[in-house]
Amino acid sequence: MLLSDRKPRSTLAGFRLVPTLLLAGMLCGPCAAVRAEGAGPPPVDACALLTKADVDAVYGSVVGEPNGKELGSGPFWVSMCNYDNAHTDAPMLSVGLLVKPHGAADPAQAYADYVDELRRELGEAAVPLPVEGLAGPAGWDADTGQLAVFVGPYQVILTSLGRFAGDRLSLAKPLAERVVGRLPKP
Repeated sequence: MLLSDRKPRSTLAGFRLVPTLLLAGMLCGPCAAVRAEGAGPPPVDACALLTKADVDAVYGSVVGEPNGKELGSGPFWVSMCNYDNAHTDAPMLSVGLLVKPHGAADPAQAYADYVDELRRELGEAAVPLPVEGLAGPAGWDADTGQLAVFVGPYQVILTSLGRFAGDRLSLAKPLAERVVGRLPKP
């Protein structure tokens, strides 16, 4: 079923699940390791990594100004940015980015820990499908429209929701590539 074929109630149900998965990503086990070590990459600005021009170009839809937020400090921080087109008459579109340090020794271990945590906390249905062709281990959850990518010391979660033409994963991947290309090199 295409997202555009869903009834509005189904779309709203997806919005309630997104915060749950983002919270699971933020609270996963590797974060405790980052806090314990006292080291990690410096905070980054999610809205600088994913720009309005990026979203407009990939989705072919004009979105509003970014809504960004940073939480935490030191080795434990989270940066978020969201774009939407609520100010237009176009079909609803919301694209969000969450970036944080993953705290594991390497991206592959961080991804494995992330999948294990989702499985343990939310069940097998929450485990993302592996995605090839990105800069690091990645997983896609079609139900929530979330693409999680682990690169260097960072965990990147890109979320796309709404009614738009095209496969959500094929649209999320070029955005993820742009974001990953802008991450600081350790």
